[in-house]
Amino acid sequence: MSKFRDTTNLIFQGHEGWLEFRSSHGHHDSPVEVLYKWGHNMKVDGLCKKEILKAYYIDPDGKKSELTIDGPEDSAYKAAFVPENHGFYQAVVVADVIWTVSVDGKYLNVPKKECEFPLEASAFTEYANAIIPVGHDLEGEIRPAGSTLELAPLFWKPWKAGDTVKLRVSFKGAPLAASQVVMIYGMAEDNEEPEVKETDSEGLVSFTFEKPGYYLALVRHVDNDDAREGYYDRRNYTNTLFMMVTK
Repeated sequence: MSKFRDTTNLIFQGHEGWLEFRSSHGHHDSPVEVLYKWGHNMKVDGLCKKEILKAYYIDPDGKKSELTIDGPEDSAYKAAFVPENHGFYQAVVVADVIWTVSVDGKYLNVPKKECEFPLEASAFTEYANAIIPVGHDLEGEIRPAGSTLELAPLFWKPWKAGDTVKLRVSFKGAPLAASQVVMIYGMAEDNEEPEVKETDSEGLVSFTFEKPGYYLALVRHVDNDDAREGYYDRRNYTNTLFMMVTK
C-alpha cells in the first residue's frame, strides 16, 4: 500500500470519485478489475479516505455482492471479482460522509453538533459506476443499479466514435427532469470544457461521442428535504458513469 494525499474535504468544492474499467470486456471465470479514482472532471487529485467507501457488484440477474477495496496504489483504489456468467455486470462504489464548515472556514469531518461554531453541514452520497460486459461484443439493455440518484444508460454496446448514448436520470425511482448532466472527455486539453445538457421531462438526455477515448457522465442533485438535526442540513448526491470509446 502506498501513501496518498487525503483530499476528502474537497468534496465540498465539487470533488467526486469515479470508476474505470479500461477494457472492452471481461471473461467469465477470470478476474476483472476496476480502479476507483478521486478528483474532478477526471483529473486525479489525491484520494478520499477508504473508510467512507463501500463497494459491490451486480451480476446479470440483478444479484448484488460485496466487493473488497484494496490499495491505494498509484493514486487509485482497486476492486476485483470473478464473474461466473456471460452478460452485463456493474461495479459500484459509494462514498458516504458528513462534513461541517465552521464560521472561521475550517472543514471538519464531524456532524454539525460536534463543531463548536458551525456555519453549515452537508451529507454527501456519491455513486461511481462502471458497466462490465463479460463476453465479446455484447449489446443490450442495462438493469438499473438501484441507487437513490440513478444515472443509467438505456442501452449498452461497444462504443465507437460517432455513436450516441442515451442516459436516464432518476431520483428515488422517479425521472429527474431539468437536471444537468455533464459529459467529460478524459483526454481533454485544459482549455476544453465538458459538454453539459439538461434532461427532458422523462429524465432522458443524449450525448454523441465525437472522438475515441475515455468519457465520464456526471450528474448531481441536492436533497434539501433530507436534513437531520444536529448532523447535517442537506444531502448532496452525485453519480458518475465511465465509458470507453474506440475508433
